[in-house]
Parts: sequence; C-alpha cells; structure tokens
Amino acid sequence: MSDKTIIHSDVPAALAAGAASVGIKTVDLASLKGQAPYAIVPEGYELQECTDFLLQPIRKTGGTKLNDAASFIAVVNDQKGEATRLYSTVNPPTFLAVFNDTAGEPGWRDHRASYNAPLAPEWQIWLGSSGKACSQTEFAAFIEANMLDIIEPEGAVMLEVSRSLEAKKKVEFASSVRLSDGSVQFNYEEDIQGSAHKGQLKVPEVFVLAIPVFENGDPWRVEAKLRYRINDGGKLAIWYELVRPHKVIEAAVKDLRAKIAEGTGLPILVGAPA
Repeated sequence: MSDKTIIHSDVPAALAAGAASVGIKTVDLASLKGQAPYAIVPEGYELQECTDFLLQPIRKTGGTKLNDAASFIAVVNDQKGEATRLYSTVNPPTFLAVFNDTAGEPGWRDHRASYNAPLAPEWQIWLGSSGKACSQTEFAAFIEANMLDIIEPEGAVMLEVSRSLEAKKKVEFASSVRLSDGSVQFNYEEDIQGSAHKGQLKVPEVFVLAIPVFENGDPWRVEAKLRYRINDGGKLAIWYELVRPHKVIEAAVKDLRAKIAEGTGLPILVGAPA
C-alpha cells in the first residue's frame, strides 16, 4: 500500500481534520472602523472575503449622478470630510466630488458624486440652429416659436419681423443696406397684378437672447447676429449666428463653480482625477 492510499476507515478522520482548519474569522480593520469577515480554507486554496454576508458595507463606495447644482451641493455637504476633493472641467462642463480622495494618506477614490451640467433645452435649440441657412418662411416660423427668449428688440418687434418675412416670401430681393440704427434694409421687387412694385423690409442685424445655459440654471445674455444671402432669382436665404457661444459656456461654468464652492465651503480644482 502506498503512502497516498487512504483506507475507508480513515475518511471520517480526514474530513474532520479538514473541517477543523476551515472557519469564518474576522480581521480588525481599525482604519475602516469595522471588521471584515474572511474564511481560512485548506492549503492550496485562497483567502476568501465574506463581506457580502454583512448587514452593511464596511466602507462607502459607488457614485451618485445629479442633475442640478443644488442637488450636487446637498449631496456633497451630506458626505464630505477631510478627504473630499472637488474637480471641474469646462469642455465638457462637469463637476465631480471624490469623498475618499486624499487627506495626507492614500485614498481609494471610489466614493463619488457627479454633476455633468446638462444643457438647457433653450440653449440646445438656439445653438443647434445657429449658422444654418433657411428660407424666409422657416426663419419666420423659428423666430415666432422662440420669440419669448428674445429680449432685444422687444417681442412685438420680432413678431412683426417674422410676419413681414412670411408675407414677402414670393418677392424678388435685389439688394441690402446696413443702416445706422443697427438694422438691415432689404430692397425687393414685387409683382402686383402684372405691375412691378418696389419695397423695403427692415430687419434687426443683432438681437439678444436671455436663455439658461444649463438645466434649471439662471438665464444668460447671448447675442445673435443676422446673416443672409440673396441667391439667384432674388430668393433670400437667412439665418443667425450666436456670438462666441463657447465663451458664454465658460462664463456659466465659472459662475457655477463659485456657487458650488460657496455652497459646500470647499475649493474646486480645475481638472479631473487620473
């Protein structure tokens, strides 16, 4: 009989010996203010942590996504400690709180809250159509649908402009002149009962919006410049372009940083953790 042969009568003794070497133990994790259970298994196996059997985790992990600055501030104030760090970027606009970053000792960096500053619907509409040429009818419909966002000139003026553009969709435009009052005057010819009649249409060259950049955010002053092209056949292509929209976003992010820093009492680092 070889040394590796186990006779039937020795099996219960072998099982008993193996069972004696296996058991659930706990190790004191003073730095985490708790104990983590683990199992010691026979030789050739590995140490198995058993934290899934605890009533609650031994430390905080995971992330929370917020949709406005007020909610982000509330979560940061609820969870912050000495190891909390706040980070922010402009492109894309993001805010990140890492609650277990560093406080003189290494941190896990796996307990976080983020606010990615979603763009407001009004900002998306105006930025999305900026620079896109369209017909008079399309431009007039767009202005009328979004007229409440325009603060300069007054809404009644822009409504009249949109209706004038709609009414003159069949005329032939001949030329345009920039006037001293900051508007553009279009000269056109119109066939009325077989006779040619000349006319003029005046449109503001610059108009001003008051729209939020981020959801649930404050309105920002945004300038838009009128652009146009007289095509062959006297047809007018018209559009607008927002003036330096990236600078408006930069200013809106800086404003949010100031509000979040004040609301949390924490400085904000420009960048993101690696």
